[in-house]
Amino acid sequence: MCLEGGCGACIVNVSGLHPVTKETKSWSANSCLLPVFACHGLDVKTVESLGNKRDGYHPIQERLAHMNGSQCGYCSPGMVMTMYSLMKSKQGAVSMEDVENALGGNICRCTGYRPILDAFKSLASVSEQELPDIEELKICPKTNTACSAKCPVAASLIEQGRPVHLVAGDDREWHKVYTLAEIFAIFSKIGTRPYMLLAGNTAHGVYRRSESLQVFIDITSVEELRNYFLRTGELIVGANVTLTEFIEILDKTATKRPNFRYCGEIARHLRLIANPAVRNAGTIAGNLTLKNQHPQFLSDVYILLEAVGAKLIVADSLATYQAKTAQEYSQMDLTKKLLKVVSLPLTDSFNTVFRSYRVAPRAQNAHAYVNAAFLLRMASDKMTVKSATLCFGGINPKFTHAARTEKLLAGKQLFNNTTIQQAINTLASELQPDWILPDASAEYRSGLAVSLFYKFLLSVATDNNVPLDPRFRSGSAMLQRPLSSGQQYYDTNKKNWPVTKYVPKLEGLAQTSGEAKYTNDFPPFPGELYAAFVVATQLNSSIGKIDPTEALKLPGVVAFYSAKHIPGVNNFMSDGMHFYFPDVEEIFCSGRVLFHGQPVGVIVAERFDQAVRAAKQVNIIYERISDAPICPTIKAVLTHRSKDRIVSQPASSRTSPQVDVQVSKKLQGTLELAGQYHYTLEPQTCVCVPMENGMDVYAATQFIDLVQVAIAAALNVPENSLNLTVRRLGGGFGAKLTRSSHIACACALAAHLTRRPVRFIMTIEANMSTIGKRYSCVSNYQVEVDSKGKILKLANNFMQDYGCNQNENVVDDAKVVFGLSYNSSAWKVEGSSVLTDAPSNTWMRAPATTEGIAMVETIMEHIAWITGVDPMQVRLSNMPAGSKLVTLMPQFRKDVEFDKRKQAVDEFNAKNRWRKRGIAMVPMQFPLVHYGALHAQVSIYAKDGTVAISHGGIEIGQGINTKAAQVAAFTLGIPLEKIAIKPTTSMTSPNAAMTGGSMTSEVVCYAIKKACEILNTRLQPVKDELKTAPWEKITQTCYARDIDLSVLYQYKKSDLKPYSIWGLSCAEVEIDVLTGQIQLSRVDILEDTGESISPGIDVGQIEGAFVMGIGYWLTEVLVYDMSNGALLTNRSWNYKPPGAKDIPVDFRIRLIQTGDNPYGVLRSKATGEPALTMAIVVVFALRYALRSAQKDAGRPDDWIPLGSASTPDQIFLKASNAYEQYKLK
Repeated sequence: MCLEGGCGACIVNVSGLHPVTKETKSWSANSCLLPVFACHGLDVKTVESLGNKRDGYHPIQERLAHMNGSQCGYCSPGMVMTMYSLMKSKQGAVSMEDVENALGGNICRCTGYRPILDAFKSLASVSEQELPDIEELKICPKTNTACSAKCPVAASLIEQGRPVHLVAGDDREWHKVYTLAEIFAIFSKIGTRPYMLLAGNTAHGVYRRSESLQVFIDITSVEELRNYFLRTGELIVGANVTLTEFIEILDKTATKRPNFRYCGEIARHLRLIANPAVRNAGTIAGNLTLKNQHPQFLSDVYILLEAVGAKLIVADSLATYQAKTAQEYSQMDLTKKLLKVVSLPLTDSFNTVFRSYRVAPRAQNAHAYVNAAFLLRMASDKMTVKSATLCFGGINPKFTHAARTEKLLAGKQLFNNTTIQQAINTLASELQPDWILPDASAEYRSGLAVSLFYKFLLSVATDNNVPLDPRFRSGSAMLQRPLSSGQQYYDTNKKNWPVTKYVPKLEGLAQTSGEAKYTNDFPPFPGELYAAFVVATQLNSSIGKIDPTEALKLPGVVAFYSAKHIPGVNNFMSDGMHFYFPDVEEIFCSGRVLFHGQPVGVIVAERFDQAVRAAKQVNIIYERISDAPICPTIKAVLTHRSKDRIVSQPASSRTSPQVDVQVSKKLQGTLELAGQYHYTLEPQTCVCVPMENGMDVYAATQFIDLVQVAIAAALNVPENSLNLTVRRLGGGFGAKLTRSSHIACACALAAHLTRRPVRFIMTIEANMSTIGKRYSCVSNYQVEVDSKGKILKLANNFMQDYGCNQNENVVDDAKVVFGLSYNSSAWKVEGSSVLTDAPSNTWMRAPATTEGIAMVETIMEHIAWITGVDPMQVRLSNMPAGSKLVTLMPQFRKDVEFDKRKQAVDEFNAKNRWRKRGIAMVPMQFPLVHYGALHAQVSIYAKDGTVAISHGGIEIGQGINTKAAQVAAFTLGIPLEKIAIKPTTSMTSPNAAMTGGSMTSEVVCYAIKKACEILNTRLQPVKDELKTAPWEKITQTCYARDIDLSVLYQYKKSDLKPYSIWGLSCAEVEIDVLTGQIQLSRVDILEDTGESISPGIDVGQIEGAFVMGIGYWLTEVLVYDMSNGALLTNRSWNYKPPGAKDIPVDFRIRLIQTGDNPYGVLRSKATGEPALTMAIVVVFALRYALRSAQKDAGRPDDWIPLGSASTPDQIFLKASNAYEQYKLK
């Protein structure tokens, strides 16, 4: 998906002979970064090689599927191969900690990770589960039986030691070398041709490789570069040692040799770099050379080696060498030079102190805001500093040593407040951070660097038993995350099985084995082409002329098409759907450019990479039409006072009777909510194949009808000439509701005009820059309350960022949700849509409800803050007497031991200055409404009695097919195994409503239930006659009597009534005041599911939604370049959804099933979106923690505004740390 080693969807297992030990080693690798030529001599295993339906599944595949660790399934092959590689590399001796650490490079947007972790932890060696030996875990392809572990070394793993030289058709060369002599021989032959020494190729995940490179030299098998040894006074490590190997070497050396104890600290730090697959491939030299080529690169290896005084031995030739420091190496001209080894020095372990730090946006797989490494050489009294080395990264490209502070510390008594304050102030003055977006602010990075130094001083003082203020002691360490766990509580009614039964997702095994097919999994069609958007980049301009001449000259490029080539309507939001979409959205921009990244055309080429490359070579000539300020966000609109961009909607207000109550408090505030990228692991994808009667369209869409209507209008063809098919999506979350129509129209146009099959797969950069996101929101509120916190008057004026048009309305829904849970008779709510210079924003999981609930619950928290009344009591005072929450809240509070835990939090905060905890609760009332129409067709095959179902919903990971099968099996009274779900097509499900809004599973189940009931009516006379006959006999008899065994039923909106879903969440957090880092210690969620059709599916939906909410509130940041409107956080390198170690340490889910739902299908309720809205509870808990931090900082007890995303930099700045408080006591 990301093509840069950031998502883990492409993980494979690699085995090969180590060039030094000659032993077979096994590791995980990102296949997107591993060149095919670099696989020479390696054994590469994909998920398909482990197990399948025909030969039997691997236990890892089975465990993940059976424990519902696969929802959309797009991440599942990568997850499986990560676990397989971990177990193989450790010969099965895997701990639970190993599992959590191993998933650092695997993103899952669906599950919230908890079921994945549970599944893999159950395979750990300390688990009570029995696990076969690693050799038993696969079927031998030669014998078709369990592996005997007796095969000789595979021929592919036998390195011949002979150099390889390949020349491609474009004269680019590939060399595989085995000695230093061979490297320098190539250097002497290639002249000035651009070359690359290649080992892991992981640098491509940070900075894209230059397209001008002509010579590639694979040096992974050069023994001299992969060895290591200890000799007097130094540890020598080959420069091409991978980071994983380096960690092992350092740990081993630190254990054996006390004078190299600092190596253990380096190893600990290196484990925080990137992710296991990247560390398995990336090398010491590669990391350092990247720093050389890109001085702004924040290299942890560089900082660590510079701080400990390592020497880098650089070879100019076979006979000449230079010894350089890491800093000197970063400034060298490395042309035809080779970093051979790194020498780490011996230290005086008794009088040398070394610590290193890094603070990043999330726990794993993120580059740091700031990193640091400190080394002190102390006098024999261990109190006086002989010399200091203080190294920082992330300040500016030229800054490494805090030289003035180093000089100041020399000869000083360290452990007194005077010295510390002098050092802190000196350091603060010499730190001069730059600020280049999308980096965190200079203020934060400077403050963080100083705080890390202070944390270091506290750590050293603690180790030396220096008297400290006990409240400061916890500031000496970074947050330590314990092993995570989860608990799930739900009931089941055996009388209704398989309904209410825990059932693994039907497609789970197909997904974990790689057999599940997604849109891009179709094999290439004969004559197939690839498409890529050509995009505009200049706002305040119109398209004057588009010149594709240079692009068309490139190899493999077939054609370029723009708006003038569209035979029909240039609009991917069909006029026929005007109820939803009043504005035209052009497939290709034909006039004014509305946003940076807006498509103006499409390039079609023989290969994917050719299309992507050529799209950048199309020359667009712009005509300047305005000098207006560029406003890609609401904040920019307000800053520039561009009122013409704000479109007010009718106010929602109520008049309440006058009550003679004295106003106690007045308050006002602002809540800012940012946007959020959907981050589906399957990118926007479409494949179009011209046929004799029209076109087959395989679209990754949640809205099959819109795609059909829009393509028909664009191509000016009948709708019945388009045959749409959707098997499943690799995640949706709203990204593939309307936006998928854009890609489908462009793909269909290219196929229509070339008369050849066309495949369109958007890169992550194109996805993020061109496709709209969650609506950002700004709320300004004024409230008057009495002494008990009861609202007497409330006004809320909010704005939502619609992007460049107003097609998908959320303001009206947000107004409804805002007042839903409370007595809103005295409230006035005004909502406005704001037009910005950004892609048209679109629905994302829980649209409008997320903002509506966040706004009203923030006001409740603010009231509690101002009045001093308990936040839950404030809510109860403002709720209607009949609300279900009035009963649920007190019981939930008791069940989660809120008051006891709050007391413990307060006690902790009183005893700790630099660590703070917070706890909060939040209620939810989520409105579920139904819309549109959907078909379900249920067909019984008479011979064996099996049942096939096709329905208008789209399986996007929410388990719609599993619930559908459970309902069908229950209604027909047959085993679940008899049911099969077929792909959704425009033939069996014409005019289908979109899959979204949490209601689709429900309405599909309703339609299937009605269809099955009709079938039961038809079958009943035969059942009565044959009495106890088997099901198969009944179906055969019905067929013989010409009884129709197929029913098509259309659900319509009036079939089901709206209802409310109730929920509560409680979060406890801990923050490091000195860094801003956050740990979610525990989260409890109570959600009303009615009589859950499939509790395993519903629990997974709740967990996944909540963790997506964690990302929204804590880790995900969209940053724009205000000069041109470009999105700067447009890839996995700089946009960070939560990882496996960002979820709650203790994650507890309980379903409310005591009250069934008379309006739902089989008394159930929907679960896809509601839990996301409750994730704001983590922000309230953070505010509680920050309140204590600000109090200790001597700040006034003012309301602390927090919105999304409350990332570590924001938390740090809100804590209001003062350097004068950085003391020992």
